[in-house]
Order: sequence, then C-alpha cells, then structure tokens
Amino acid sequence: MKVVEFVLLLYVSGGELIEYTVRNGLSDCLSTKRTMERNMSLDPNSKGGARVSCQKLQVVIDDNGNILEFTDGLPG
Repeated sequence: MKVVEFVLLLYVSGGELIEYTVRNGLSDCLSTKRTMERNMSLDPNSKGGARVSCQKLQVVIDDNGNILEFTDGLPG
C-alpha cells in the first residue's frame, strides 16, 4: 500500500459522501462538475442538499490502484 494524491470529483448529499471518481486533473474535474450542476439542477451555494466538488486529496491505494481510504478521513 502507498499514499498518493488524486483530484477527485465528490458527490455529497446531506453532509455524507455518496460517490467519488478520480479525474485527470483539476480542469477535467471542474468541467465535469459544471456539467453535472447544469444537468442535475444543483445549486452550488446550497448548504443542506446535494453538492458536487473537486478536491485534491491524499489517499491510500493498494497494489492494483484501488482507493482503500482517505488519509485525512472522509471528505464531506
């Protein structure tokens, strides 16, 4: 296992992480985020509802490149 840094697209609802995907960089992540906000009618300023964000996070991966855990705990 090793620690690496990825840009992740995070989908959070009600303060709980629902889903995340690894993106090819911040530009790709932000482009996908804008598309999702338009298609899902998400309000980026909403506090209680669903939100999408891009973050550069350190994660622990296994030998196959699968994310096992976030080094700083679950984002949210």
